[in-house]
Amino acid sequence: MRFEEFLKRWRSNPATTLQIALLIRVAAALRKSDECIGAVVIGSFAKESADRLSDIDLVAFCSEGTGQSVLRTVRQQIASTEILFTADGEHGPDSPFQKIIFADMTAFEFHVIAPDIKLDLELPFVEIVNRGQCLESRASQRRAPVDRNMTVFPYGDRGLAWELFNCLKWLWRGEHDAARRYLIKLGKAIEASEGIVR
Repeated sequence: MRFEEFLKRWRSNPATTLQIALLIRVAAALRKSDECIGAVVIGSFAKESADRLSDIDLVAFCSEGTGQSVLRTVRQQIASTEILFTADGEHGPDSPFQKIIFADMTAFEFHVIAPDIKLDLELPFVEIVNRGQCLESRASQRRAPVDRNMTVFPYGDRGLAWELFNCLKWLWRGEHDAARRYLIKLGKAIEASEGIVR
């Protein structure tokens, strides 16, 4: 799906106004950046199941050696927004990512992927930028999984706020079993990381 079509569907949804406003700013900046050769929205917005607490999941493919610059381009678009928590890391050389929770309880997950990092785009995704058929070279016919069998405590303490935020979203949606199961797994993972045996 193209970004303009995506916006027509989501602009009239009052529950996601905050996320869409941010996404419009970020998309405009990525389209202006020659260093970004491809960018897509994935996750619940691409699957058309987003709600008030859904995070924006964005993947950008950068040209050689420009990963940090593309990340800065995005960060400039959120500089004036009050941030509660940030978790960051990298998928490999020049392929940084950030997960951000804002004070208005919206969240943003942004991944920059360098040319030599393998990442296949599973369906569905929303095209924002596609230079030189970048997205076609990354596209897969596989559909993104819908289950919540997430890796627990993958980033240690620095990602803990993000994991707890996911549990809050499930509780808000009435998915109490999913939150309980995840919290049990999370507790065990934290204990294991501290060498606690029960």
